[in-house]
Amino acid sequence: MIQLSENIVLWFILVPITFGSAVLATSALVNVLRLRNVRLSWKTGKMYGFPLFSTLFLISGLMVGSIAAYRAELPEMIAAGFYMWLGLCWFTTSYLVTKRFITDHGIVKNVNRPSQTVAWHQIRDFVEKEIEDKTRYIFIYGHQEKDDQYNLIRLELDVPHNKRESFQKLISHKLGRRIRCYMKGDINVEQFE
Repeated sequence: MIQLSENIVLWFILVPITFGSAVLATSALVNVLRLRNVRLSWKTGKMYGFPLFSTLFLISGLMVGSIAAYRAELPEMIAAGFYMWLGLCWFTTSYLVTKRFITDHGIVKNVNRPSQTVAWHQIRDFVEKEIEDKTRYIFIYGHQEKDDQYNLIRLELDVPHNKRESFQKLISHKLGRRIRCYMKGDINVEQFE
């Protein structure tokens, strides 16, 4: 009796969570497909650009699935299939949410929250700083045109070196009319002192 009730609890928890993760992954994918005029994008996860925990969970699910297939036990294979699907959905959602998208409209911080997109016209100033294998851009922006200096928000964006030149050209094009920062290919540091 105890074994039967444990299995029922497992299935009552596993099935709805797997379905919910599929809905979240589909939502993130739809939000990415709805983005218009994407100029640049890059992955920003902690494990070679991939999200750490969801990648580890997916790898663990694949290992458990292969063990279940080797044992050829149908209930174990079905449960492992649910775990693998859950891991794939979690990985997809995490990968798409952590990916950075730069569009004609602005910088997309999170595809699942369009309100967090920073439009180019909101940016008041920025600084770029060299770090080991990337360039960190620090943008200062406000939600409204008339925000005072106490309502400004800071956004840090790490740009890989292979995207730096394209990103600089895009910044010069989008912000160059309002913010004069680049002089002969470099930043005019005196402007920030």
